[in-house]
Parts: sequence; structure tokens; C-alpha cells
Amino acid sequence: MKKVIMTLGYAFLVLIVGIVAGTVTLAAIGNRLDRESKAFVDAAIPAIVSTWDVSEIEKRASPEFNDEVDYDELEQDFSAIQQLGKLVEYKGSDGDANIALSFQYGYEITADYTASADFEAGSTAMRISLIKRGGQWQILDFSINPEDFSERSDII
Repeated sequence: MKKVIMTLGYAFLVLIVGIVAGTVTLAAIGNRLDRESKAFVDAAIPAIVSTWDVSEIEKRASPEFNDEVDYDELEQDFSAIQQLGKLVEYKGSDGDANIALSFQYGYEITADYTASADFEAGSTAMRISLIKRGGQWQILDFSINPEDFSERSDII
């Protein structure tokens, strides 16, 4: 009986140590992914919105983004948004990365961020979603919400 209790005790100890090690490892990986994805966003958004050049978003786009977006329409949208004027200040982003695990599909690393920027004609909010494939972050979705300008028909 004593041998069974000791074996169960050791098994429980190994389980606890495994859970703690797994949690610490996932936390470290999560922090690294948060830093990587934030750095990507904080470099990509200013590059895109400072010139409103479709090629800046296209070179960072994921295959899913390319499948969903009509780049001619995006070019027209960017032309309309240029009425906001030049980028004055990029105010940074807020968000984090996520790891989804599935027995069927494996794992997928994504990130969701919001950001804001000031332009000559006012401010705007942006949402950007990313996916990490082959060690590279790519844009999964990008939206601009110039709410501050909804009252002004001469801007948008």
C-alpha cells in the first residue's frame, strides 16, 4: 500500500511540475509574440498611413487578405482618406497575440491591435489583425475608422 501511495505521489508531483513548466513556457512565448507583433504593427501602420500607398499594405498582406480585398477599391478608399492630410503623429498600438491550438489543425498564431494617429485634419482609429506564418507576421485584416470625421462630408 505504501508503494502505491508513493508512486501516486511521484506521479502527482511530475504532473504538477509539468503544468508549472508548461505555464512558464507559454507565458514566455506569449510575451515574445506580443513584442514581435506589436513591433510589426508599430512599423507597418506608419508606413501605410504616411503615404497611403496600397503597395505598403500589399507587401505585408496574408494570402487571406489578398483573397478578400479588391486592391482597386482599396486604392480608391486610400485616395479618399488622403483628404485627412499628412500624418502628424502615430500614437502607437494596443493589443496582443493569441495562440489557438487544435488537434485537427495544429496551432495558429494571430494578433489583434487597435491604433490611433493624428493627421492634419484630425485623428482616426485603426484595427489591424495579423497572422504569423513561416516565422513572418502578415496582415489578416486592416480597417480605418475616421469617426471624428463622420460629421464632415467634405473629408470623407
